[in-house]
Amino acid sequence: MMMLYATPLSHYSRKVRILLDLWQLPYQFVDIGNVTNTDQDVFAGNPLMKVPVLVDGSQWIIDSDIIAQYLVEKYDPKDRYRVKELDWARLNIRAVMNGMMQEEVKLILAKRTGVPIDQYEFFHKSKQVLSQGLNWLETNASNFDSKNPGYLEFHLLCLWEHLDFFHFIDQSLDLPQLRFIYHELSQQPSIQKTSFHLLRRKKT
Repeated sequence: MMMLYATPLSHYSRKVRILLDLWQLPYQFVDIGNVTNTDQDVFAGNPLMKVPVLVDGSQWIIDSDIIAQYLVEKYDPKDRYRVKELDWARLNIRAVMNGMMQEEVKLILAKRTGVPIDQYEFFHKSKQVLSQGLNWLETNASNFDSKNPGYLEFHLLCLWEHLDFFHFIDQSLDLPQLRFIYHELSQQPSIQKTSFHLLRRKKT
């Protein structure tokens, strides 16, 4: 059985988990625990000490997008969810969302390790990237297809819900199209299974 090394709150890992659930592929979820851990072995040998990591027999694969491509090659050659699409506008959107995810993780890990992020310009830029990124995504929302969602739309869902979970969405931003797309996607049972908000409800 495949093993996915991840954490329940990883938006990178959730992109992969959504695909695995949609394909109904069995896998073992290995919660690596604290992502600030500096033991490489905890991350299944990933020298970057990041998740997700997929182990499928003798195959060892890192990075959510590369893992998704591997899974498509092996289990879904028709690429039903357009993981390997070459629409450059949509690929630019994916790049923006991946960049926003990186900046959010930077803020979360800094706060988690006691860094006063409000005191440093370095982190102000990260916050600005999140706001500008959301505005840019709203402007380009016509490129999303909530009626026939694929990997790009799953990106948006994971990003949006993660930002919301950690209170990084500026409520003053006017984002009606993104909110609508998120609402449409979040209603799907196969996607709800990995909801970050579900984790919060389980704790209360």
